[in-house]
Formats: sequence, C-alpha cells, structure tokens
Amino acid sequence: MSPHSTKVMFKLWQFGVTRDAAPLLGVTAVGCAYGLYVLASKFQEPGYLRRAPKYAYKNIAKWDGVLVDGNPGELEKDTALHWLNSLLNTLFTYVGIGVVAYYVSVIITVLYDLFVRAGIPLERFGAGQGAWAVVTGCTDGLGREAALELARKKFNIVLISRSLDKLEAMAEEVRAMGVETRVLAVDFAQTTGDTWAEIKQLLDSLRVGVLVNNVGVSYDYPMYTEEISESTVDALVELNMRAMVRMTRAVLPQMKERRSGLVLNSGSFAALLPSPFLAVYSGTKGFVKFFSQSLAAEVAGFGITVEHLQTYFVCSRMSKTKRPNFLIPLPRPYMRTVLAKIGVAGGSAEPYTSVPYASHALLAFVAERLAPRQSAIDYNYNLLQGLRKRAIKKKEREEGESAEGAKKTK
Repeated sequence: MSPHSTKVMFKLWQFGVTRDAAPLLGVTAVGCAYGLYVLASKFQEPGYLRRAPKYAYKNIAKWDGVLVDGNPGELEKDTALHWLNSLLNTLFTYVGIGVVAYYVSVIITVLYDLFVRAGIPLERFGAGQGAWAVVTGCTDGLGREAALELARKKFNIVLISRSLDKLEAMAEEVRAMGVETRVLAVDFAQTTGDTWAEIKQLLDSLRVGVLVNNVGVSYDYPMYTEEISESTVDALVELNMRAMVRMTRAVLPQMKERRSGLVLNSGSFAALLPSPFLAVYSGTKGFVKFFSQSLAAEVAGFGITVEHLQTYFVCSRMSKTKRPNFLIPLPRPYMRTVLAKIGVAGGSAEPYTSVPYASHALLAFVAERLAPRQSAIDYNYNLLQGLRKRAIKKKEREEGESAEGAKKTK
C-alpha cells in the first residue's frame, strides 16, 4: 500500500472515531441489523431457499411480458402493482429507519457528551505546574468566575480589565486561593501601540498555559442599526473582535514553542442564529466563531486547543439578568461545567465549538437540527422586538421620574 493510501486510510479511521461519524454509523448499524432480521425471518420459512430462484424468475418474466411457466402470457397488472407497492414499502421503511436511527444516534451522542464524556484535563495546559492563565474582562460575570475557577485548579492568574480598583479587589480573592496574581488595567476600547507592547512584555515573561478571551460589550438594549452611536460601534469592534485577535497573537508563539496551550474564546448564541436588532453585535460574534474555528484547525498540529464557547444567557451585568432559571444559570456552575468539558462539543453541531451546559445544549440542538432556519430567525425577531419595546418604555418611565424629581427639587 502506498504512503498516500495509508494516509487516506488513516484519515478515514480518524473520521470513524469522531462524534461526526456517530449518526452515519448509527444509521448503518440499524440498517444492517434490520436487513439481517428480514433475511433471518425469510430463512425460517420452509423451502425458502428452494422456492426463491423460481419466484424470482417468474416475477422477472411477468415484468418483461414474456413466457410465464412455458405459456404465452401478458404482464399481469395486479402482480406488477403488488411488486411496485412492495418495493415502495421497503424503500420508505428503510428511509424511515434511517431518519429515526440518525436522530437517535445524534441524541445519544449529545447526551453522552453532556453527562458522561470528560473534557481534556487542565493538567495538560499546566494546572498545578506553575503555568499562568490570562483572563480578560475578569471583574464581572463569566470572566470573574473563569479566573476564580482556574485559580481553584491551581493556575497562576493574570487579570486584565479596565478598573484598577476592581482588579486589586479581585486579585486579593485569587491570592487567597494560594496562587500568584498579576494585574493589568487596560481599556480595550482605547488601546495604543504602547498598551499592546506592555501586554506583550508581561505575557512573554510568563509561561502562559491558558488564555480566556472574555472581554466584550453589547447593546444597552435591542436597537435598529442606524440608532446605535458611532462610539458603540467602535467599542463592539474593538472589544469583541480586535482585542481577541491581538491577545491571541500575543500568546501563540510561546504556546507553539511548548506545543501546548488552551485559547477559550467567549461566543454567543447571536452567532448561532442571526439576531435582528442586535445586528452589529451578532456580526462580531459571528467573527468570533469563524476566527476560532479557523485558528483551531490551523494550530491543532502544534498541540494547541482553541475552543469557541457558544453561550446563551448567563446571570451577569452584561446580560441584565439577575435571577437564574433552567435556561439562565449562575456564572459559577456554568463556568465549572465549561472547564470540565474542554474539547467536548456538547449540544453544538459546529467544529471546534462547545455548548457544554445542558439547558443551552437543548436550545442549540433544536435551533441547529430541528427548527427551520427562517422560523428561528423570525422567532428571534419577535423576541428581541419585544425586549426593545419594554426597554424603551422603561427608559421613558425613568426619564419621566427624573424630570418630576428635578421639578420637586426646584
């Protein structure tokens, strides 16, 4: 066998053991099992092997309109219709079995990912071995819990965010867990060349095993695209896109040199489905998804794991949600699940993408595999339009209350 053939066979084997092949393998297995069942049931009929060739010859002869049992005859319409009906029944039976087997295989695979399969151990990236984890946007919500959870796993932590006071308070919490901490106050919306030089100098002096690109910004509330201020558009581009790319570029050389590293990019369901009234935000999160997937394939050969974390709502200041429910968890249990499932797709059908939290995985499964695309977008439109109307009413009410308060003061 030629080296090229060996490589092709190896690629086929790689496909065969990945979760992408599970539905195909499931359909094949069920189809083969059904075929064997039909064959076995026929073999149990007395004289089947003796009669089969004779019946096959007679059916073909009838279909062709030639001699049947040595006598001139015409094509028997009833027999032909019966044969055609039998063929269609068999065809649709196999199609139905294939569809059911496909979805059963997908569901089993997703459930296995969510409740059984373990993620890549964080020790592979230096947990408990003196390595550092860098977290941007780390003083609130998911970024804060990512930093704390990584500290619990015994990574030293670099905290990068805008407010120095919040960073110092956060650093005290992290040091209390027995790890080292560095802080760097950066406003990613207003960076300069000197800012990035300072960041690069700090990161080059450390052994960075994990980078969590969490810094980001969204709208105050859903808006028409022309209503967004230019400063908001600039912030969306700078924080959601440019900061992620430049932070990633800063750590890649040393990760490649050590042939080890984890880059975790915080995404959104706004990249799963287009989001009317959040068009610019949705576009930036689409960039996060495709950048992460492209980079993941590019650096996989260097032992680096890049993961696009696709997240629905989590209780945080950015999501403006305070009360947890089945679909909206608190940041701590969510981030604990994320770090336990690194490299596990969960509810996502996309490569290098993870939806590890069970309720989010259910939504992703429905959105990607069951719901018609246009219907899902229409649902998003109605949902976000409703949020927009409620936000405007709340804003008008607060402005009215402020105006009345000002009059009373005068």
